[in-house]
Amino acid sequence: MKETLTWRQIIAQQWYLTKFCFKKAPGFMAYHLFECIKLQVSIFMEFTWAVNYVLTVVEQGGDFRKVLWCMGILMAAIAVSTVTFAIYKHYVFPRGKQTLYQALRMEIYEKAKEIDLSCYDDKDFYENFILATEETDRCLDRYLAFETSIIARSVGALSSIIYCAYINPAALLVMAVVVPLELLCVAQENKKRVAARLERLPHEQQREYGNRVFYLSDYAGELRLYPQMKDTCREDYAEENHKIEAVNKKYGKQLFAYGLFHDVLLSRIVKEGAVWSLLLYQMLVLRVLSGAQLVTSRSCIWRTSSNIEVIIDSLRTVAENSAYIYRIREFLQMKPTIVSENEKAVPEGSGSLSIDHVDFGYLPGRPVLKDVTFAVEPGQKIALVGYNGSGKTTLVKLLLRLYDPDAGKICYHGEDIKKYQVMSYRRSIGSVFQDFKLYAATLKENVLMDVEDGSRDENYNVEKALYDAHFTLENNRLFYQIETPLTTEFEKDGVNLSGGEAQKVAIARTLYRKQNLIIMDEPSSALDPLAEYRLNQELNEIAKDKTVIFISHRLSTVRDADCIYMMENGRIVESGTHEELLAEDGKYAAMWKIQAGLYSDVC
Repeated sequence: MKETLTWRQIIAQQWYLTKFCFKKAPGFMAYHLFECIKLQVSIFMEFTWAVNYVLTVVEQGGDFRKVLWCMGILMAAIAVSTVTFAIYKHYVFPRGKQTLYQALRMEIYEKAKEIDLSCYDDKDFYENFILATEETDRCLDRYLAFETSIIARSVGALSSIIYCAYINPAALLVMAVVVPLELLCVAQENKKRVAARLERLPHEQQREYGNRVFYLSDYAGELRLYPQMKDTCREDYAEENHKIEAVNKKYGKQLFAYGLFHDVLLSRIVKEGAVWSLLLYQMLVLRVLSGAQLVTSRSCIWRTSSNIEVIIDSLRTVAENSAYIYRIREFLQMKPTIVSENEKAVPEGSGSLSIDHVDFGYLPGRPVLKDVTFAVEPGQKIALVGYNGSGKTTLVKLLLRLYDPDAGKICYHGEDIKKYQVMSYRRSIGSVFQDFKLYAATLKENVLMDVEDGSRDENYNVEKALYDAHFTLENNRLFYQIETPLTTEFEKDGVNLSGGEAQKVAIARTLYRKQNLIIMDEPSSALDPLAEYRLNQELNEIAKDKTVIFISHRLSTVRDADCIYMMENGRIVESGTHEELLAEDGKYAAMWKIQAGLYSDVC
């Protein structure tokens, strides 16, 4: 991400957002521009043209009825303008802003779904993603404010300049000298502002993480069990605050100097002194200005100056905002590396799955999987077992094509999975991860993970999936059955499920979709051995005509599998049925003996 952008790049970012806004909300943007221009035209007519007209009539001894007619027409125009502005402010603007917020956020969310999971392991990407989500609404707010300032104030400044050029062109000389200096000062000041914001960003993210630890329910229990962590978190929070303060101090003196030079020296002393000196000289010495012309000239110069100052302030904002838009666009323009080679559809029904000499590592030179090879036939139940860190979950991510192998290939239905349309392939596989999440939504929505259609069949299938997963709907806490809200974050009637209950909901998600290939990554780790054994017996019955891959380090889960693959340090070191592996008396047998006491009662 660039700390500063050239003016050409700044214009490009604003043009991008302009096209986006007019595409998503054309009616709102047209009304917005109309009100921006109308406001400045009204101000010019009321405070410049009308004042000059009235004073000129008075100085020339004109008819008072002309003044009354002028004021009457002006008041009628103001009344109409007030009505249209009220409609804009209280109805059009709030609705239009929300439309734009939603449109840009949806583009970011859709991109977040599309890009590779590996991107989230990259610090630079994650900073881009966080900034994109945090700055979306603010970027649009700043853009709309900038548009108002630039367009409206440009109209106001232009109308005052043209009128001043008509009645007293010499007064414009002051503006021609001072404004370029102001623009140069603003450009330098903006570079410092953007640099300061980007230097603060990583520390603000660290501070926000520390802040979340203290208010998210996920951490509440841990903080009570380990109170010393509170002090550690507080220290980290304070340290990040000190770093942010250091950045502010680093740039504060420079920004103060630029502000002093621009706001005080240029705008007040030099510009105001020069204007009054020139106008009084024209009126009192040269005798070329009337009273009406002096007042109007001063009004034109003041309004031109005021509008230009707002425009300059807006240029500060727009340069900073463009840096954020640039980063958001970088995020939106990211291309996934996991793509389909020919968008082939996944065949219907069960198919064979083969993993052929697969190598993979999250970081170069640090392999996690090494030469993994095995095959799964349609309807077969196989298990991947091993101690934590052996590579089981990583292999699952490759099977779901969340990552691509560094070497080797994975085939499904006899075809390399890279040839299938990515999302279609992923949807063809049912999966339960060990780090699944429940959402602040109803129980039904947590099973569906999709938009409800409210049909009777849908409700029946959700309830059946929960029943098959051994989730008890008759629980007294579930007042609304499948419509019961989960978590108490937003609903006072919400229910916080136990770890085992939550895991059953995650399993029900997979059972609801009825895929032919199911991957269970530690599907019952939160259950006691007896409940685990019974659930796995049920799963084997439910999925008797499906291909199932169990991943576990608890061997009671997988003893009935058709084939068991023992993994260690990213390799398959043993394979066979439970009885065959016990007979080999190798690593699997040793692991079985260690765990035997935990589930001997259910074997």
